[in-house]
Amino acid sequence: MIAVFIGSFIVLLCISAPIMVALGGSSLIYAVASEEMPLTTLIQTIFGGLASFPLLAVPLFILGGNLMKEGGITADLIDFSRLLLGHVRGGLGQAAIFASAIFSAITGAAVATAVAIGALMLPAMREAGYDEDVSAGLIGASACMGPIIPPSIPFIIYGVTADVSIAKLFLGGIFPGILLGLSLMVYVYVIAKKRNYPRDVRTPFNVLAIATLKALPALFMPVIIIGGIMGGLFTPTEAAGIVVVYSFLVGIFVYRKLSLKKIPKILLDSGLESGMVMLLIAMSEPFAWIIAVDQIPQLIIDAIWGFTSSPYLLLLLINLFLLLLGIPLETAPAIVIVTPVLAPLAAGMGIDPVHIGVVICLNLVLGLITPPVGAVLFAICGITGISIDRLSSAIWKPFLISLLVLLIVTYLPWLSTFLPYSFG
Repeated sequence: MIAVFIGSFIVLLCISAPIMVALGGSSLIYAVASEEMPLTTLIQTIFGGLASFPLLAVPLFILGGNLMKEGGITADLIDFSRLLLGHVRGGLGQAAIFASAIFSAITGAAVATAVAIGALMLPAMREAGYDEDVSAGLIGASACMGPIIPPSIPFIIYGVTADVSIAKLFLGGIFPGILLGLSLMVYVYVIAKKRNYPRDVRTPFNVLAIATLKALPALFMPVIIIGGIMGGLFTPTEAAGIVVVYSFLVGIFVYRKLSLKKIPKILLDSGLESGMVMLLIAMSEPFAWIIAVDQIPQLIIDAIWGFTSSPYLLLLLINLFLLLLGIPLETAPAIVIVTPVLAPLAAGMGIDPVHIGVVICLNLVLGLITPPVGAVLFAICGITGISIDRLSSAIWKPFLISLLVLLIVTYLPWLSTFLPYSFG
């Protein structure tokens, strides 16, 4: 029956069925062909998978991010970043990375970060003399901080699927996200020095202070989320609710660019985005149940133990597998497919569940900038008009730097585990 289950899943993928159809369809075929899973169990697992309090954070964070985007924070955030870092070598590139990091901590989405920051920064970088392909590649790579720096929808999906604390995953993503940003800053510094890109005049303190005050509501958002979770004031789900209220109030009363007329469209867009994610999670539940019942992870563990007992080699194999998987698949579908297999596999090899969760999510996020089908690449092409071939050539250097960060995070587990276990 394992062969029927896996074979039907592969066939559905090969005929271009949506991922949620492939997950649910292969589970239905297994239930019909096998006596181990009655149809009532199939239905119960689908609905039971959604009856999870942490999953409430998904639609709430999506709604909060959309409220902040429509509330007009992007322009003030970019102005602040440019005034703060514009005088450094490659200052505009440094500002773009810093703005992406802050925006990522608000929306938690790579594509949204690439579009919001790229739409304003790419024209400014072009006007300042930056090569278009270099600046576009930099924006694309820095957008990958979105799903790593909390809040993170991929971490929520992984946490629910693998039964791992989402708060610990949020904290585990802080150091890897910062490391990725710092590495890209070093990259743009070297490129700027080599190509003699211009830099701005150092900003007077009073001007910088005014820009800081304007950007303060946006800068305070990550403090609310991370500080509240680290301080034990609220759970990630409760933090998501606070983000929605805060985003609404800031957009209405502080930035005054969020009108009540926009609310219906924001709610509709957020509902559609949330519906796709939740349906995907629902269809993954019977899929994960079948994998657990048929002991597929244990079979893989036994096979690997016959080949190697080294967790280091296992991590390398996992990274190679996920890099290949992330090319054709989006991040969320890939997580729900691989987590039921890789999480028990890593646990059987003694690898910390938070560590392997950060590695899986970071790895699959890099697929968003992997040619030829990376979603971030297409988003940047759409706002710049640059060809996908040219952008694909330019993305390789920052992509290789991101791979180096991935290897560091993979083999230095304390980067992912220090904060989660320090704050309990």
